[in-house]
Amino acid sequence: MALMMENGVETDEDMCATVMARFRNSQQPEHKHLCAVVTAMAEVLREQSLTPSPTAYFAAAMSSLDRQTKSPSRNEAVTTALCTFLALALPKTPASVRRSKSDAILKLLVKLLTTEEANAATVKAGLSCVENVLVAADKSSWLALAPSFNLLLHHCLDARPKVRKRAQGCIVEVLTNLHGTHALTTASDSVVSLFERSLATVSKSLSGGKSEMAQSSNTTGAVEVLHMIGALKQLLPHLSAKAIGRILPHLGMLHELQQPLLTRTVLDTLQALCMSPSADIPAASLGEILGRLGSLLSSGERRNFVDEVTVISHVIQHGFDRLHDADHHLCVTKLPAVFHSLAGLLASEQEGIVYAAGDCMRSLVASCIDEPMIKQGVSQLQSQGTQRKGALTAIERICVTCESTLSYQYSTAWDMALHIITALFDKLGRDSAVLMVGTVKTLGDLQNLSDNDMPYRKQLHKAVGAAVAAMGPDQLLVLLPLELDGADLLKSRVWLLPILKQHTVGARLQFFSSTLLPLAARLRERACKCAADGKPIAMKNAESCVQSIWALLPSVCNYPVDTAQGFGLIAKALGDALNKEPELRGLICSSLQTLVWQNQEARGDHLEGKKWAKTRPGESSEEVSASEERAHALYTPETATANLKAIAGYSRNFLPLLFNLFVASAPEKRGDLQATIGAIASISDKQTVKSFFVAIMKKLLQATMEAATSATPVEGGGQMEVDAPKPEESATSRRCVFMDLALSLVEGLDSEALGMLFTTTKPALQDNDGAVQKKAYKVLASICQGNIGFMSLKSEEILETLLTSLSSVHSSARRHRLICLHHLILHLSKSGDGRKDEAIATLISEIILATKETNKKTRNAAYDLLISIGHGMEDPENGGSRERLLQFFSMIVGCLAGSTPHMVSAAVVGLARLLYEFSAELGHTIPDLLPSALLLLRTKSREIIKSVLGLIKVVIARLPAVELDQHLHSLVEGLILWSDDSKNHFKAKVRAIIERLVRRCGMEAVSAVMPQEHMKLLTNIQKTKKQTEKKKKSVNAMEEETDNKSVHSKASTAKRSKWNHTDVFSDDNEEDDSDDDMYESTKATSMTKASLASKYRGTTKSKILRKSNKRLPEDAMDTGGGEPLDLLDTQRTREVLRGPKSQLTKNDVDDEVEFTADGKLIVDESGDRIREKLKRKKQWEEDHPDTESQGGQSLKRRRAGDKSVSGKARSTREQAGSRAGTLQKPKKAPSSSWAYTGSEYANQKSKVGGDVKKEGKLDPYAYWPLDPKMLNRREAKRTAARKGMASVIKSTKKLQGMSASRALAPGGPIRKNKQQKAHKGKSKGKDKA
Repeated sequence: MALMMENGVETDEDMCATVMARFRNSQQPEHKHLCAVVTAMAEVLREQSLTPSPTAYFAAAMSSLDRQTKSPSRNEAVTTALCTFLALALPKTPASVRRSKSDAILKLLVKLLTTEEANAATVKAGLSCVENVLVAADKSSWLALAPSFNLLLHHCLDARPKVRKRAQGCIVEVLTNLHGTHALTTASDSVVSLFERSLATVSKSLSGGKSEMAQSSNTTGAVEVLHMIGALKQLLPHLSAKAIGRILPHLGMLHELQQPLLTRTVLDTLQALCMSPSADIPAASLGEILGRLGSLLSSGERRNFVDEVTVISHVIQHGFDRLHDADHHLCVTKLPAVFHSLAGLLASEQEGIVYAAGDCMRSLVASCIDEPMIKQGVSQLQSQGTQRKGALTAIERICVTCESTLSYQYSTAWDMALHIITALFDKLGRDSAVLMVGTVKTLGDLQNLSDNDMPYRKQLHKAVGAAVAAMGPDQLLVLLPLELDGADLLKSRVWLLPILKQHTVGARLQFFSSTLLPLAARLRERACKCAADGKPIAMKNAESCVQSIWALLPSVCNYPVDTAQGFGLIAKALGDALNKEPELRGLICSSLQTLVWQNQEARGDHLEGKKWAKTRPGESSEEVSASEERAHALYTPETATANLKAIAGYSRNFLPLLFNLFVASAPEKRGDLQATIGAIASISDKQTVKSFFVAIMKKLLQATMEAATSATPVEGGGQMEVDAPKPEESATSRRCVFMDLALSLVEGLDSEALGMLFTTTKPALQDNDGAVQKKAYKVLASICQGNIGFMSLKSEEILETLLTSLSSVHSSARRHRLICLHHLILHLSKSGDGRKDEAIATLISEIILATKETNKKTRNAAYDLLISIGHGMEDPENGGSRERLLQFFSMIVGCLAGSTPHMVSAAVVGLARLLYEFSAELGHTIPDLLPSALLLLRTKSREIIKSVLGLIKVVIARLPAVELDQHLHSLVEGLILWSDDSKNHFKAKVRAIIERLVRRCGMEAVSAVMPQEHMKLLTNIQKTKKQTEKKKKSVNAMEEETDNKSVHSKASTAKRSKWNHTDVFSDDNEEDDSDDDMYESTKATSMTKASLASKYRGTTKSKILRKSNKRLPEDAMDTGGGEPLDLLDTQRTREVLRGPKSQLTKNDVDDEVEFTADGKLIVDESGDRIREKLKRKKQWEEDHPDTESQGGQSLKRRRAGDKSVSGKARSTREQAGSRAGTLQKPKKAPSSSWAYTGSEYANQKSKVGGDVKKEGKLDPYAYWPLDPKMLNRREAKRTAARKGMASVIKSTKKLQGMSASRALAPGGPIRKNKQQKAHKGKSKGKDKA
């Protein structure tokens, strides 16, 4: 069926068939009438041999409708059906036909709509018809169309809601179509006139007295006004600017009437107007209405109504956005007063009002405060100085308002006020040092409040941090000095140091040199003096402040604004600190690296592969602050070049110092030093770097010769000394050190120096020492990485060197060797060198074998190299094509003929990786590859089987389901060979793959090819699937409940990589948990509590047992990590209940860490606390000799029984051995319930017995153990238990004068009574027998 085309072009659609298809099965009477009318018209067209086109149906409907309107006995149902059909036919009728017949159509429709007999359905259909005609009519003759438009307008005031809604929608369509024409002004005037007439009617009725007629007219007029305002909600954005300007004052006056229903309707209309992007709002009228709303917020009685204030806030927010774009001067004039009114709402007791006002204020700060507004305030302040004259500027008034929100009357909303102030600091930038002086001082005063008076400490620190980032640390410390030179450091503003460290950006190096370094020096002198005076605590406090000040250096070096001028001021201090203070080397090195790399990035240098490239501001996952964006914008290529030149000027000073420190440092502390050497060398003069490089080469050659002369021959020559221990100062270790130094200088070397380094490195590639070999390959990889010119000259020699050293490569050096191959093959591909294919063919076996390396990084390097070669083979720009990719794939297929299982397995792994990456290009090769791969399943090599199963998983994931069905029989046939192998965990792997097949192809398809003896597996899979789905539904219901209860959901997500070796070739038997995840390119999983619980609940019991067996003791349960146990987490609760009872909680640990009230760690140097704890523990054991401990035995009883355990165990084992062939009836486990026996008070020193009193204890007492049967659900059991309790009460006379221990003793009266009863019971049984 053809669709209707635009511009009113007639289609071939059969209207009768369309209507019948839509309404044939409907039971509604109006739909049945519509179908009957359409069928009749179709029959008439068929009798007249007319084509059933929309035009023909339109003519037939018009004729029938005309007859109906003229008929004295009109059938309303038929009229409704005809109008409805006409509304369906008109949009499909050509616009030319509608335009030519518009007068006749409108005349007929007006006559029909003005009759009182028309029902709502007829009116709705008629209004749609009028809309279609007006849209298609000629707009130049609007005067003829105006009556029909006014008819639509009057129906907006209809008493029937559905009629009003349809009329409003029709007018919106007509007004939208009128945009850009003169008719829009006339139509808009009609809307305004109707609105003003309805207002006038209400005014007259209000002044007409209190008669019943006046009151009725008043009610009718008020309802019409509400209907008209409701219509304006949709119509107002589409009117002309002049009409909007006339209506807005009326809406403002209506809002001031403070009538709830009227106020809400007016506010909804204003909100729709301000949020409409196409509305043409006059700036003057908008400014006036926004001013009125602001005044109402400051003094109105309804400012405590949450819904109303929320809508007003939205109107102000969007209205000022429009006003700022339309008239900047008017926006600046109106903004301060409205901003002040919103600030007053922060003192409200309603939380919704506070949040609405706060969000609106932050939005106004972000959208309406601009550079001209800020500059006006700053220039006026700077010109007048301290003697202020005249009124405050707009920005000053806003700043004063924000400062006032920190007063005590807004204390309940300080968190929101601090958010607003943070936004204002971000907006003002450096100018906040002039405009926000009082605010900064107030923030400092708030910090001095106690936690009870200031519960928003985090928001406060964030606001202070925004001030640091905006105005800079130098300006902030002028307003809030650190005061670290005072007598008591605890009274200083040391709390500012962590904030400065976190938020400083775009600072001045000169400030660090002139202010912070002298302060650190004074504090160090103070620490030395305190140490001499015997004040260790004061000394530690001063040293801590020194470290905190130096910790600001990396932040100060984050886009500093005066690098070219200020670096020389701190260079000497940095060198001295590097040399004399080892604990500061990490900070200084990271700062120097940041300075170099930031400027290199700004200059446009290539930074890929460097640490900075992973964390540079533009690409970080976190949002970059406005201050950092401003600082980064100042770094132009010219500025960056000047900065690097200034830093490079000190390379002759820093490089020798760093060399010496590198050589003298321990190996684990050389990383930062090496990166810093590389950063400085990359920007230094080539000749300077070369001079240092030559000196290093001389020392390297000397160390190499010493290592050669000191080397001892190894038995079985040719074997490498890899793990033999070497002294730290040996020649080999010094050789590695100098190779590392040479490596760090690579970026600053010219071609000649690189050639010298390559020549020196070549022999080391075949060195017997694994560490030397690894360093050599690392140097070669660095040379190949970024030196295109050198690679062009030496590519053949490098290739030959790599081929020659293949036989002697050590596993620890293989990753860096693969990186060398990667760069070499990439260079050969880009240069179009014909030797590329030969090199790949020669090295393919090495690359394939590397995919089976144990080291994860080596394995990933091999995968990357395979994929890189594949893309190079396919890239047309480098002479590649799909055929060449297939040739490369065939090379790897040829490796399946390897002589060792390891080689075959590696080839399968390589094929799986390529199929995963190039599934679209290589998918057609799977039918030819799969039989050979499945044939490998018949081998006995576990390594090959494991790889083939991984390949099958990739095939199932990447092959379309239609093609997968063709290979289903062979896949299942190969998989079931290992479906019963539990020894190698293949059973679980095969099950997971078959589950995946079921999900891809369906249960029926897999069942059709599954052998009958293995159908139980499919039955179990289906059963497990149903259980899992059922659990998932319950979990989803729990999550929905949780989401409904909490507005803010916390979910941590983790992205999975495209390829995961462990998921495909996992060695454990639980890869089905992650089976679905590895097939998605990027998968984010939300690990909420409910999902974690579902993960464990969906795990089979055997898996849980296997996991619990692998679990370490400390993982068995939460051992008091400070986090409360979630009792709603069923799995976690079960783990705790199953855990060993002997585990100690945090409070039971003897060496528990203790802190003072102010958070300082208490160090027990004398050991008094530990001795006191041991004494208390010993006393407790003496007071509780029979208390259970570790397995239900008392400590004394356990110590005494240790000696007899071995003998009992031996005899038990002998008895068990003699009865090994017989089944023993399991004995009933002893009751785990605990009963208090009163033995604590037993007189153990005397044989007389009785109880004794304990000092500091209660008098002797005992508990009668309650019978758990009293809680039984059976009435008989509960009755028997109650009888037992009654007998206890009756026997109290027998127990008078007895001690608790004697009464409860085995030979006591109670136990004796029970034995007698039991004996009587046995006797009765014998008598009966």
